[in-house]
Amino acid sequence: MKTMPKSTKEEKYRWIKPILNKEISIKQMTRVCPFSERSLKYWLTSFRKFSFDGLENKSRRPKTNPNETPIRVKERIVELRKDKNQCAKKISWDLIDIWGRQCQKILLMFDCMTLMFRVTI
Repeated sequence: MKTMPKSTKEEKYRWIKPILNKEISIKQMTRVCPFSERSLKYWLTSFRKFSFDGLENKSRRPKTNPNETPIRVKERIVELRKDKNQCAKKISWDLIDIWGRQCQKILLMFDCMTLMFRVTI
């Protein structure tokens, strides 16, 4: 009796195993496999190069953001908000390099500000 795969590595291996054993061709596998032919070829290449660890998912998410506002500036914005109780735009006037909208996002992120909407009747 077959069991469900415990990880994506195991599932990928189960799909490429018949191709590795030369029981079936890639073209035949694509007819029954829910993945594309390109994915199967990519998995085969990764498996042949790096063995079972080559089938691990690789994150494409960036590890850092070079344009992120420095934490010291964020702390200064929150500090000014608590001391002077000013709006985001006026705080951005005190800080030269910060835009009003950027300051507002930082204050919202640190729960120092709530957005108020006008209700028209």
